[in-house]
Amino acid sequence: MILVLNVLLLTVAVQAQKTAPLWEDFVKAKKSGGTAVLPDFSYAGYGFSEIPLPSVSDKKYFKVDDYGAKADDDQFDDVAIQKAIDAAEANPGGGVVFFSVGKYLIAADEDATKQIRIAKSNIVLKGSGSGKGGTEIYQANMRINGRQFLFKPEESKVEKLATIVKDAGRETFSVVVKDASKLKVGQDVAVRHRSEEFTKLYFAPLELKPQWSRLFGDKGGMLIYEIHTITKIEGDKVSFKNPIHIGIKMVKSANWTIESYNSIDHCGVEDILFTSNWKNYPEEFIHHKNEIHDYAYEAVGMEYLKNSWVRNCEFHDWNEGVFIRSGYQITVENTHFRGKKGHASVHARTGYGVLVKHCTFNGAQHHGAGTGYSAVGTVVTQCSLGTDQNFDIHSGQPYATLYDDIDGGVFYNLGGPEPGHPHHGKQLVLWNFHHKSDKDQHYNFWDMSRRRNYTIAAPIIVGFTSNKPVTFENAGSVEMQGETVLPKSLFEAQLSLRLKK
Repeated sequence: MILVLNVLLLTVAVQAQKTAPLWEDFVKAKKSGGTAVLPDFSYAGYGFSEIPLPSVSDKKYFKVDDYGAKADDDQFDDVAIQKAIDAAEANPGGGVVFFSVGKYLIAADEDATKQIRIAKSNIVLKGSGSGKGGTEIYQANMRINGRQFLFKPEESKVEKLATIVKDAGRETFSVVVKDASKLKVGQDVAVRHRSEEFTKLYFAPLELKPQWSRLFGDKGGMLIYEIHTITKIEGDKVSFKNPIHIGIKMVKSANWTIESYNSIDHCGVEDILFTSNWKNYPEEFIHHKNEIHDYAYEAVGMEYLKNSWVRNCEFHDWNEGVFIRSGYQITVENTHFRGKKGHASVHARTGYGVLVKHCTFNGAQHHGAGTGYSAVGTVVTQCSLGTDQNFDIHSGQPYATLYDDIDGGVFYNLGGPEPGHPHHGKQLVLWNFHHKSDKDQHYNFWDMSRRRNYTIAAPIIVGFTSNKPVTFENAGSVEMQGETVLPKSLFEAQLSLRLKK
């Protein structure tokens, strides 16, 4: 009888939820070939989320213990870990750099130029588990602005490949170029543009403050940097696998160009507990107090990586956990942040399609998962934050960002220097976002009167709920506030629709 009653209550609860009109608009647009209000966020994550994260069981293993590392002693293991990585990089096809059970020490001094470097594809750092009885990697000394495990190609030379010569609509998949001779199918490229002229067209009719100085002048403007994979070339028409998230408009002052995007790929970090000595620093965290508070202990950097991941890891007591720059199809999944409060947890900038999924932030950093500086198509989905923990949108005009099916978090005190404002361009989407704060909040998303404002261009807010009253001003649209909508996860629904599951 109790089971039947629970099923009935669940059925009633589901039936009480309503389908969001903006979801219906999206489905209709996909069927008709029109342009929906919502961006298609389903192209985020490893392999555009069309395939699962790969198993590494069939790869060659390089055990750090075999290269001189030893867990649970008082000796530092940086050199041995780097030797194991070098051996894996020398192996055709790369390999898994494996850590046994126990605690490994890194950072014997405070020299921030010393880093453990991964510069080639197909290298995975794998531990024996991030929980009790697994692998712990401990940074003993502060290294200000030095990410201790840095994935980055040795060279990232950029070449201009083509010039775009016609307008292209938002959420379309092709451009017309002057000369496609340097382009080829399967190539990864970056669509680039920067001009004050386009910036004013893009934000109109919103007012732009003179203090946002990076938007103005001959070399000013919001920086457009969208990474795409070419699927077809027909004469001067170039088609992409993933959608263009910004409307391309020709302007007189600067060209839209296609440039090379050079990366390493299929790199990963998994099953490791990362810890640091930040927990013993004799001060509690104060945001931007000094470089120590913001940048003393930084764990993992991933720059110019494609089809790579962090999964099943934990980060305890860090100023910064995972920093991603110019990442393309990156997944951070089932990864958790705990311990003494620090600065930033996961930050994605200047890339396309970073996916943060099934992660918890627990108030362990000032910023929960964040984005900034030209990032496109970033998706944070099915995650939880602490009460009054800040989601960071760190200026530099990222656009087409999704915060989806989120429990907890707030949007006040966004980061970034004032010359780099506004914080976000168009198409910031909050979907089934449950706001948690200790006090009432009012968000004016285009406040021209204050330095510490929110400057987000017309955000789209659907299914917003909160534990305290929250009001909005200068939002693009607010749909069904106060109730959870269907689909529960916009990302999962868009992905299922695209893959026709």
